[in-house]
This record gives sequence, structure tokens and C-alpha cells, in this order.
Amino acid sequence: MDKSAFAYVMEMYKLHNKPLTAVFEVTYGCNLRCIHCYNPNHSAARDLTLEEIADAAGQMRQMGIMDITLTGGELFYRPDWYDVAMIFRTIGFTVSIFTNAALIDSEVIDKLLCIEPLAIEVSLYGSSPASYERITGVKGSFSRFVNGLQLLKASGLNFVLKPVVLKQNFADYEAMLAFAENNGYRLRFSFSPCLLPNGHQRMDFRLSDAEMVELFKRASGQKADVGFAKCGIGQSGLVLGPDGGIRPCVAYPTAAGNIREQPLEAIWQDSPLFEEVRAISVDEIEVCRACKLKRHCEPCLALNVLETGDLLSPRENCRIAANRKYALAES
Repeated sequence: MDKSAFAYVMEMYKLHNKPLTAVFEVTYGCNLRCIHCYNPNHSAARDLTLEEIADAAGQMRQMGIMDITLTGGELFYRPDWYDVAMIFRTIGFTVSIFTNAALIDSEVIDKLLCIEPLAIEVSLYGSSPASYERITGVKGSFSRFVNGLQLLKASGLNFVLKPVVLKQNFADYEAMLAFAENNGYRLRFSFSPCLLPNGHQRMDFRLSDAEMVELFKRASGQKADVGFAKCGIGQSGLVLGPDGGIRPCVAYPTAAGNIREQPLEAIWQDSPLFEEVRAISVDEIEVCRACKLKRHCEPCLALNVLETGDLLSPRENCRIAANRKYALAES
């Protein structure tokens, strides 16, 4: 699809209030215990059944959703993950996958080759067993992660690494980038400053101001003007949780409804939560109106809710913007 045709499709979706993409958190079950994980638990007890997933996939397709991202928890932790993926693939979705790669073996690779995912994004937590497992909390996970990456590379599947930089692995940052470069692995980005509170509402893994400034100075692709604008929360896509809950974005902490109780389109069109997040303008954020950090800020409304309980009361967004401004001024 050329650029003009894609722009037209996007405009039509927006005009008719249709979601284009969806994220499906297939399970909260996971083989790792990462210190920063925002999932509320690691239980698979209330996961949707294959029949419920097939029904949800059909509803998504009828609404016009074309792309699904399968994640967790850890997707491959669910024994029937392949059946889940094929439900979406068979009815015409493009499929992307988020994974930690530590459960990938030759059997998983064979199944992935059948699915033909559009992209596979792999979290990178460290360049050595010590640094990686300081984050994941599981001994032996680094070697399994490396094995998974080697299998992905040999398969020819399209995958990228996403460095996750925390206070606990900050000193390993350059080595993490070197690990990717030396092994011929592509990066989606070199550094992302926005870290959500974890499932226990702790934030002791966040970078200090000095550490964040240092990474902004060293990271490639950082722009002076990131453009202060509202994200596409509740407009371009939705999130289906493992228990059937529907949220406006991955970071948003509460569900607008549940597909076990309501049709998906009814939740999308009529739920008060979706109506609220769509109606909000960043101009309504009073503290932002005259803020001199606006050109350095990429506001995340869900992060506001997580930290302050209020869509219009920012905290971490402001700190990130201030550190980005300082770093760019010093560069």
C-alpha cells in the first residue's frame, strides 16, 4: 500500500471511529520474574479459552482490525500459544509478537515459520548472565535468552531487540548495545525513558535524573523537539487482556468492559472510559499550557493515571521532559 492510500485508510478509520490494531495479552503467566514487570500477577487461571479467543478474533475482524500483537506475560509460556496465533492468522490478521525469547527452541521456531509473523520484538535486559538475571530474577535465563536469539537469527525471521534500561542495569548500557551490534542483532531503539510502575506499584528501578540525562546524551536518535501531542489512546487501537478485559492502551490500569460480558464493539463505542480518554485534549492539562518543556515532552495520559490517579495530573512525564531538555542543551 502506497503512502497516499495508507493515509486515506487511516483517515477513514478515524472518521468512522474504527480501531486499526489490537494488542492481545494472551496470558500473564511468565517464565521470568522481572523486577519492573507491570503485570498484576503471573497467574494463568482466568485466561480466555481457545473458543473465547476465536470469538474475540471474529469480533475484531468484523470491526476492521487488521493487525494483532501477541504478548503476555510471556506468549510462549501458554502451552497452546500456537493455536492462539493461528486463530488470528487464519482469518487474515497480520501477527506481531513480543517475547523475552528465553522459551524459544527449535519447535517454537518451526511454528513461528508457519505463522510468518510480521515482526518479533525481544526485550534485552543485559549483556551478561549477571546483569540480565539481576533484572529477570531467574538463574540460567540469560543462556536461554541467547539461545533463543541464535535460533531466531538462523531462521531468518524478522526480529529486533528492545533495550530495557533500569537503575539496576544502567552500568551495562554500552555493553548491551555492543552485545546487539557484535551479534548482528537490530535494535528497535537504543533507549526508552518511560517506565511504568510495576505490578506492586514500586518504582525503585527507575533511573535517577543524572542517569537519564546521561542516557539521553549517549542514545542515538534523540530529537530536540519531540512534539507535544496527545497519543492515540482509545482511538487507533485497543488491548485485550488475558481475562477478557478491554483497555484503551497497554499502560492503562483499568478495563472499560469485558468481552465475556459484552460485545467488543459495544465496549469500544459506548463505554464511559473510552469516551473519556477520546474526549480529553492535552490542552486541558492546566499545568502544561504555559510549560516551557512542551517541545521536549511526549505526554502519556495512562502514566498520569498510574502515578496520580488523574489523567490530567502529570508527574513522570514532566521529569522525562526536563531531563531530555537538559541533556540536549548539554550535548
